[in-house]
Amino acid sequence: MMRYLFPLMLVICPTALAATTPSVLVTTMPVKTGVIERSIAAYGTIGAGPGASDSLTIAYAGIVTRVDVVAGQAVHRGEALAVIGTAPSALAAYAQAAAAVRAAAQTLTHTRALVASHLATRIQLAQAEQAATAAISARDALRLDGSSGTTTTLTAPYDGVIAAVAAAPGAALLPGAPVITILRAHALVATVGLDPRQAARVRVGDRVAITPVAGSERGTLRGSVMAIAAMVNPLSGLVDATISMPPTGFLVGEAVTADIDIGVARGVIVPRDAALPTGRRFVLWQIDKGHAKPIDVRVLTRVGDRAVVSGAIDPALPIVVSGNYQLTPGIAVRVEH
Repeated sequence: MMRYLFPLMLVICPTALAATTPSVLVTTMPVKTGVIERSIAAYGTIGAGPGASDSLTIAYAGIVTRVDVVAGQAVHRGEALAVIGTAPSALAAYAQAAAAVRAAAQTLTHTRALVASHLATRIQLAQAEQAATAAISARDALRLDGSSGTTTTLTAPYDGVIAAVAAAPGAALLPGAPVITILRAHALVATVGLDPRQAARVRVGDRVAITPVAGSERGTLRGSVMAIAAMVNPLSGLVDATISMPPTGFLVGEAVTADIDIGVARGVIVPRDAALPTGRRFVLWQIDKGHAKPIDVRVLTRVGDRAVVSGAIDPALPIVVSGNYQLTPGIAVRVEH
């Protein structure tokens, strides 16, 4: 009995083979170049700008009689802020100066009579005239300081906001001691903090969009960078930038967001998540003949949900915008339509 042995043949269907080949479903977009405005967001508060505040003082010893304002209050030019009584010592000094003027005047009159009678010299007359002039000057200086009256009313030199009240009724004041600090209502600035790396990219004159953190019917206002500190603020660890503001109704101490325009970025515009971070670099994926191809890129800026990147990007190959997290170099891809 003869037995025939036939070779065993395994037939594999090409369709079945393709089904076992790993692939990733992705979404793509064509390469698109353009520009996006770059900006840096910073946070800070509204405060007095350079030369925006003044301390109201008195030049003589006094006693606070009345204070009519509180910190944070808006005032108008000429409005009474406080009444200061003249201290007894200041009144006595003025009285002595006035008496010295009268005595010098009498001496001068008497010396002139003596000169006319040839009983005094011209030098003595000059000395008497000099003494009279000095006495008048001393008295007038005290009068200009305000110590000639029993009280003095401090008034607002301009429309502004009371920043601080340094003395309460009954307080004794030394000459030159501040009584009230006032800010000009239309000379405010925003002071914001920048990361030191961000500060290096900001320039004086850059345009800024200022928005109240709490929201406001005023919306966004425009200003510009006035100054950038050359040192780190030891309290915040940030670099302070001073932003000019238009005359508005912003409140002193109000928190704001400042979006600083630092120019434009030109390159390939892609969705924000299209360029994936891999250590210190970013990778963008393109499809070449049905397979994933990684491209090292540099992210120039990110604004909202978009980014501008640069690198050796092939303008003829589509860019993967979703599904890129699953890609490896050379893996087959399926494009979702």
